[in-house]
Amino acid sequence: MSHPRTAIRDALVDRLKTKVDDVFLTDAGDKIYGSRSKPLFDQFLPAILVYARNENVIEERFASDGFGPTKRELDIAFEAVVLGNEEVDTALDKIAEQIENAFDGWEMPTRKADVLKLKSTEIDISIDGSKIYGAIRLTYTITYYTTSKEPDNSGTIPTEIEANFP
Repeated sequence: MSHPRTAIRDALVDRLKTKVDDVFLTDAGDKIYGSRSKPLFDQFLPAILVYARNENVIEERFASDGFGPTKRELDIAFEAVVLGNEEVDTALDKIAEQIENAFDGWEMPTRKADVLKLKSTEIDISIDGSKIYGAIRLTYTITYYTTSKEPDNSGTIPTEIEANFP
């Protein structure tokens, strides 16, 4: 069984690859990848990389025995890369808006309890000779829960009280 992060990332990639009326949700089309390590060549731009950046475990106030659900906050990055010109900022704003619209009011089909919120946006450009590359990273926080298994105490030594009462 895979980690919930994998299922979350796959659902987000699938959402961005969705077509509505035979049109993709973003200018990247189906060039959406669930990894930060996908080499991006000019002919495959624009493209979007979807990957986990950080995850925090949130201490639950009322968790007394440590075996209740674990609350997690996962930071997921949507990094869009475009090949641009003097209008590169406009292209980046457009694809960022498309990503935001794709997740506005959306819930994951298999993880309906997860909460997805936009946290931050970073924008950068790089000039390589006559080519201008733009990148925009939208970071979303996803709050979700995992369960903890309670240990099987069948092999433990009985306590003094249990030993005295057959």
